[in-house]
Amino acid sequence: MKHHQELKKVAFTATFTALAVVFALITKYVPGLNLQMPQEGTVFGFSMLPIILVGLILGPKYGILSGIVYGLVNVLIDGGLYAWQSLFSDYIIAFGVLGLAGFFRKGIYHWIRFLLATISVGFLRYLSHAIGGAIIFAEYAPEGINPWFYSFVMYNAPYMATSIAVTAILGVLVLPKVRELAIEFGFIKPIKTSEEKTLDD
Repeated sequence: MKHHQELKKVAFTATFTALAVVFALITKYVPGLNLQMPQEGTVFGFSMLPIILVGLILGPKYGILSGIVYGLVNVLIDGGLYAWQSLFSDYIIAFGVLGLAGFFRKGIYHWIRFLLATISVGFLRYLSHAIGGAIIFAEYAPEGINPWFYSFVMYNAPYMATSIAVTAILGVLVLPKVRELAIEFGFIKPIKTSEEKTLDD
């Protein structure tokens, strides 16, 4: 029984990771959604959502796994690396940290906690991109502008802000349906009335 449940978790993780890849392809090729920064960085990056949901439902282990696998696939979607070091800062770490949403397990039950989880892990992803950008891509900073300021404020902050916002809005909209699906698969328990009151407090 336990082995069967683990297989279900792996299948769920694989499915939602694939969904994240589909979302990435949509935001890369669909006109109007395919706005990109010069050295990568999707303005409407809602591909984060499935990874965050995996973390919320199955915990950080599966969430981090989903993020890392997605990050590696995303290298191919982006057409390769500008520098080998960015494999870690822009892909493995940046998307792996999204799985840390698993530490906000009650976020699957309540939209405010979901927003807290999304903003928190989105900020960690932003830090990974920004720190890596300031160190690895310092040469791309315009002349006379500090590379750290350029990476943190001018380059990574705008697209990460919009990506977190879009992910949060879409997540709140689909949260009830995803929660029902997770309950149906036996990954989480239905919430009781007394627990609902606790979450609202």
